[in-house]
Amino acid sequence: MRAVKRALCVFFLILATSNALGWGEKGHYLINEAATFGLPNDMPIFFHKAYPELIFLAYDPDRWRGAGESLDAVNPPDHFLDYEYVSHLNLPPDRYKFITLLGTSGTLRRYGITITTSGFLPWKIAEMTELLTSEFRQWRFAPAHSRERDFIERDIIHVAGILGHFAGDASNPHHATINYNGWILPNPNHYPYDCETHERFETRFVSHAIVLDDVTPRLAPPALSSDYFKTAADAVRASNALLETLYRIDRDGGFDVFRPVSTEAKSFTSDRLAAGASLLRDLWWSAWRNSANRPPRRAVPAN
Repeated sequence: MRAVKRALCVFFLILATSNALGWGEKGHYLINEAATFGLPNDMPIFFHKAYPELIFLAYDPDRWRGAGESLDAVNPPDHFLDYEYVSHLNLPPDRYKFITLLGTSGTLRRYGITITTSGFLPWKIAEMTELLTSEFRQWRFAPAHSRERDFIERDIIHVAGILGHFAGDASNPHHATINYNGWILPNPNHYPYDCETHERFETRFVSHAIVLDDVTPRLAPPALSSDYFKTAADAVRASNALLETLYRIDRDGGFDVFRPVSTEAKSFTSDRLAAGASLLRDLWWSAWRNSANRPPRRAVPAN
């Protein structure tokens, strides 16, 4: 009977993949808002003034669901990395080299998966942070008080806000594993496999038990990054390492909103939200600071 339930869980996971895209609306807002706390004051003034928009944009990638067949194909894999599929690989920062590696390494054949099954989350984060760095660099060279600068500022805020969604996903253990909505591996510890664990943690419990003041005191000190892909991949690995802690808390009823709020569950969830906010704040700050440097010279491929 347990094997049947596991098979049904996997089936419903496949059906629900496009709906399992983030922390839930409140969680993503909390991450982007917390990221504005402790942001170093050398950021340009227009960025600080745009905090409300930066927070609103946190949930946008989940609002894109159902937009059409093309976007619905490309959007979901950008929200996760099922790390167990790729833990043995030396991940390149180029998304397309990674896709090639999935084939040449035998990973696709070994697991019977497609090129999108494992996901692309750290690549999405790196790509958007590099884009943000480029936009900041353009802003630096645009004439002060010009319409050109005004337009670039709008681009910067849009990219930075959307980036927050994916940085937040990287801090959620459910977005770093094949066990993303119920335990599907051998299960001697009797972890939940009821296909509601994803929503129970990231949406119901966050909405019920977590407020901004739970998150901001847990922010890490600001840190600059020069390797956006490594920073993003490390964040995903850190989340994957906490997977069994999440499932143990859930197994023991910690995320059950009909019970008294569990101190351990509240602390764990606040820590994960703070990790996402710290990552996002650091990526914003790094993009700004790195934009003062010349871009690396690379060969331009032929069109």
